[in-house]
Amino acid sequence: MKAHFYAVFRSLVQVATPFGLALGLCGPAQAVDGCKLLLCMAGNWQNISQCTPTVRQALRDVARGRGWPTCSMGGNSASGNQYVAPEQCPEQYITASGTDESGRVIYSCPFSGVIHVAVEGRPWSRTWWSPSGDSVVEWLPAAKAAFASTPDAMDDRFDRDHAAWVISEQIRLAAEAAAAAAQGGGG
Repeated sequence: MKAHFYAVFRSLVQVATPFGLALGLCGPAQAVDGCKLLLCMAGNWQNISQCTPTVRQALRDVARGRGWPTCSMGGNSASGNQYVAPEQCPEQYITASGTDESGRVIYSCPFSGVIHVAVEGRPWSRTWWSPSGDSVVEWLPAAKAAFASTPDAMDDRFDRDHAAWVISEQIRLAAEAAAAAAQGGGG
């Protein structure tokens, strides 16, 4: 069943799109269809042409202070938006943006919010988003297991960014240790 999830997901989106349009549930002048959005957020929406406009519109709406769409037919699958404080930001995206008046470092995060998606009651993914339109999807273990036979169904940017950050942190820590050893040995 998991091996066919992506194909079923794509079929559901393709079926749901014209059905939703026929019922007047979707359209440029109306709110985003929460059920279609839930389906899209459970997959690699950036590579599914029927999903991209829906998700981008939902992200624009929430960036403008509008509520996150809901789906009454979601069963035990759901999505919800949460605003992000810098300390909640994924570690690879936290940056030092200056210091306050007492000299403490102020940290920032390029993402303003995170959308949590659960499928069949299990945490599935987190989409970190910013009002500028940038977003990255963090695929959680349930999604990775479901997409194991079709890894190209997931955008791996989050994992690649994290791996690069881990390497840069190891280099930074090694440089700090070398500098501390040089200061200790030279004095």
